[in-house]
Amino acid sequence: MSELVQFVVLQRSEKWVVKSRELERAFGDRRKAIHCAVELANESGKNGKPALVLAGSRRHEFAPVWTFGKDPYPLARSVSRRLAKIERPKINGSKINGSKINGSKTDRPSHRVG
Repeated sequence: MSELVQFVVLQRSEKWVVKSRELERAFGDRRKAIHCAVELANESGKNGKPALVLAGSRRHEFAPVWTFGKDPYPLARSVSRRLAKIERPKINGSKINGSKINGSKTDRPSHRVG
């Protein structure tokens, strides 16, 4: 099985950001960022690259909110309920305590796939 492409939703300053590899898109609110991440992950999956959407929490951890081939597309109520349970990070300057994605240095461990 091929490695899952990660689409990460996190808060930077007053914006919500969707980040994956070379891609980075900013949004005014969390819900729009998550919906965009799910759309991008779904397209990636349809193109043969299975994908996962992760959302940042206050504890600087990333929780899965949608997985290609596992969760319904478009988003269903089950996903919306899961999104509502995930803690939203507090704003701390322009970044979330230096947390980085995909194997870069972090203050705390991040969710890893594979």
